Amino acid sequence: MLRRLICAAAMVVAACRTETPRRSFQLATTTSVENSGLLRVLAARFEQRSGIAVHPFVVGSGKALKMAEAGEVEVTITHDPEAEGAFVAAQRPELYRQFMWNDFVIAGPPDDPAGARQARSAVDAFARIHRARAKFASRNDRSGTHTAELRLWRDAGADPAANPHYLRLGQSMASLLRSASELQAYALTDRATYDALAPSLELRVLFEGDPRLRNVYALTLVRRDRDTQNHRDARRFAQWLLSAEGRQAVEQFAVAGKRQFRWIDG
Repeated sequence: MLRRLICAAAMVVAACRTETPRRSFQLATTTSVENSGLLRVLAARFEQRSGIAVHPFVVGSGKALKMAEAGEVEVTITHDPEAEGAFVAAQRPELYRQFMWNDFVIAGPPDDPAGARQARSAVDAFARIHRARAKFASRNDRSGTHTAELRLWRDAGADPAANPHYLRLGQSMASLLRSASELQAYALTDRATYDALAPSLELRVLFEGDPRLRNVYALTLVRRDRDTQNHRDARRFAQWLLSAEGRQAVEQFAVAGKRQFRWIDG
């Protein structure tokens, strides 16, 4: 009897050792895609359809493109058109497509000490924050959000470093919003992450709706010299995401009952 049990256990161990590992590929994506909850939806639906797991690295857009350049990931989802343009010119990826967008909003303390609510534009809101020397929480991480923030400071003719209350936090979008809430500071944020966290924040959306705050996301599939299984799985994900099924997953995604992302036809 004991011998039979030992043999049976040995057979189970052998079967486990020879079990085919689950297929996966590496994706670098922005913190806003993960913090909003969209990444979990996309990864789950794709794995259900294909049996292929998404192995994500959640980083800023700049870091995501650097990882792609270094061969550390097969595909990226980013929201920094300027950096993406430079990457496409230098790396000539297999696929580059701007496929969805949401918007940035300017959030801040409910009492709005800088008067951002009265601003005529996003640039005017940033100028008011700068003139008031109000607290402003910055991603400071070369993410797409940080790049958009720096562009708004530049267009406002303001050097944020001149504000003693300019806070370079170097945090993900969700962490930065929590810090801004605790510090009662202004922040630039994508709407999806703000809506996901709004019930727990002492922040309000103070300015929105400027076309300059449109936040465009792109899918990039890198080019490889060798067509490995890993790369084929990444290509399959890219094709799925840009398909009618992927579009449906994006367009149906909602936070607190509000649709968050719009599709870009191309």
